Amino acid sequence: MPDYFTPKREITIYEAVEEYLMEKEVIGTLSPESIHNRRYELKRFAKFCKSHNLEKTADIKKNIIISYLSVNKISKASKLGIIYVLTGFMDYLVDEELILDNIAASIQKPKIYPPRADYLTYDELERLFQSEAQNSHRKATDRNLLLFGLFTDLCLRVSEVVNLTLDDVRLESQEVWITRKRDKTDNIPLNDDIVEKFHRWYAIRPEYKGNESPWVFLSSHGRQLRRRQVHYIVSQALRRANIVKRKQGPHLLRHSGASLKARAGENLIMIQYLLGHENLNTTRRYLHFEWEELKEMVGRSPVLGENNGKNDSLNRKNR
Repeated sequence: MPDYFTPKREITIYEAVEEYLMEKEVIGTLSPESIHNRRYELKRFAKFCKSHNLEKTADIKKNIIISYLSVNKISKASKLGIIYVLTGFMDYLVDEELILDNIAASIQKPKIYPPRADYLTYDELERLFQSEAQNSHRKATDRNLLLFGLFTDLCLRVSEVVNLTLDDVRLESQEVWITRKRDKTDNIPLNDDIVEKFHRWYAIRPEYKGNESPWVFLSSHGRQLRRRQVHYIVSQALRRANIVKRKQGPHLLRHSGASLKARAGENLIMIQYLLGHENLNTTRRYLHFEWEELKEMVGRSPVLGENNGKNDSLNRKNR
């Protein structure tokens, strides 16, 4: 920090973390889950700084951030995530005139080459649904099949599904109201199959404890179904169906549903709406193809110069 810079006020790193997160929470620019994750990471960074006798925000230097990243034996992707968290925090410190420059933003970011995302084919999804219908516990079957349908047919996030209330579902008009990130609300139409799945689940739901609960999905103990429980339900169903992917959670079903819609030629803007993406480039990550489809596309390429230059016309007949 240059000698001529004087912070607007004296404040510890711990205090600055809480002020930063409180502002984000009040404004609503971060979800509760993001605030929880950032608090964990920033407090860990503050603890590291304190162990090096650095307690004030003005004490933060680039070398302490580099040391923090080197001490944590984590992947490049995790380091990139930490840099982004610290960058956001230091943007706040600069705005509050607690530091002069965002030194985290100047750190070179590791290059990440994410592996190609997994998705299920139509046949694999069919096998998953059939296996669940045949092998799951009687009381859980209709609940789980509805869960799977909301992930694959409507491409909902797991948080959107577990937070559904009975009032959000309008079976008479065949639509459901979804609370997205940042408390945005969208209504989504329901097809006949999903409506039937709702009716079947509602028929057995009274057998659960706590059936008077406002939440659509209940655990076996009658409480609101949690995200980790849904992850377990999906991963176990995939295992029983002998389907093995790198990631076995509900996002695999959401990703697969969107991918199958895109491959079927559905409107990408409508798929974006289902997914709740603000940026169409995010939706493009859900586009995939099979090797045989690539071969067929190449096979449809027009034949150029078939007459070996004997005339100037181009034969554009498909093979």
